[in-house]
Amino acid sequence: MKILHVAPGGTTCGIATYTSNLIKYFPDNGDVSHDLLPLPPKSVLSGFSEKEMREWAKEIIDGCKGYDFIHLQNEFGLFQGPGDMPFALSIFYDILKGLISRKHKIAVTFHSEPMFLKAMGALNFENKKCARIWKKTAKLFTKKNNCIAILHSEISENIFKESGFKNTTIIIHGVLERSFDKRRQLKKSSDSVVLSLFGYISNYKGHEFALSILELLPPNFKLSIIGGRHPESSGEEIGRLLKLATEMGLIDRVLISGWVSPEEADFYQQNADICLAPYQTQELSASGAITWSLTSKKPVIASNVNAFRNINRDSQCMLLCHPYDRLEWIWAIKKVVENKDFSQRIIKNANKYCNKYSWTNTSLRHLKIYER
Repeated sequence: MKILHVAPGGTTCGIATYTSNLIKYFPDNGDVSHDLLPLPPKSVLSGFSEKEMREWAKEIIDGCKGYDFIHLQNEFGLFQGPGDMPFALSIFYDILKGLISRKHKIAVTFHSEPMFLKAMGALNFENKKCARIWKKTAKLFTKKNNCIAILHSEISENIFKESGFKNTTIIIHGVLERSFDKRRQLKKSSDSVVLSLFGYISNYKGHEFALSILELLPPNFKLSIIGGRHPESSGEEIGRLLKLATEMGLIDRVLISGWVSPEEADFYQQNADICLAPYQTQELSASGAITWSLTSKKPVIASNVNAFRNINRDSQCMLLCHPYDRLEWIWAIKKVVENKDFSQRIIKNANKYCNKYSWTNTSLRHLKIYER
């Protein structure tokens, strides 16, 4: 069986890393081969005309010729090019329709939920247009078409089913298998407590909220932001955080690493005491950054949003707090620092969760879908 994965290439975004790990951990089976058809970066596609985007979609369809199964990774902005969100959805629809017409077996992993369905005000014409195209797209996901949607949680699956998807399944976001070099330790004062955030700096991940939490904590608490701006971003994410930290009098207690290699990320995270994930969005379906934190062998405190609540239903491996309630986060941090039994319990539960949903096991779950 020949499998083709259609996804961003390299390691410059979460979905690219997701796909890379998925392919890496498939068993070495001579009867099954895996190839990657890399999608160009958003910055490249944004330079296309709408006509060129339509031609590019045809090239994607032609590039799938000769493969038994096509697995696409989807995040709505991947197919946007120079257009708006309705245009992105129409390009994605064209690709699916073309693959189905050529009798390919198809799976699409959706990494985010259709948030435009929740913003359907009377004057919101763009979201209404999105909803019309989404309704057409949903009708493609049937067993008859050999087209299945892969979602990361039961909550996400229910949203997709309610919007018309007939053929769906759940595969939990895979977890990286890693170990730390215990010889690499930072020298720090005995009473310091290092809080860490991991991943690209984005508004929805709550970095500014984390600074507001740090402001209420004693001076021995530090904040380590492990990551930098997304490679496709030209924004002022880092400068804005540094300016805010300076204005709040916290600049000497904050570290921003910028982009780091996996080895450097390991180094920073193993020298942290608590991992934070103060995400400020409910539309998240899954998060590679949270799985990275769960493998850190450090207690994790995260926002009480659907994606993280779904993980906790399975394993009770995090302490969840209201996304905007600073006092609850202070209480949670204090609990984790002072209650060692509780901290060790959620760390132990996180280890079990990570073993259960390791990329090795996750890749095997995908194989079962391909072989149906």
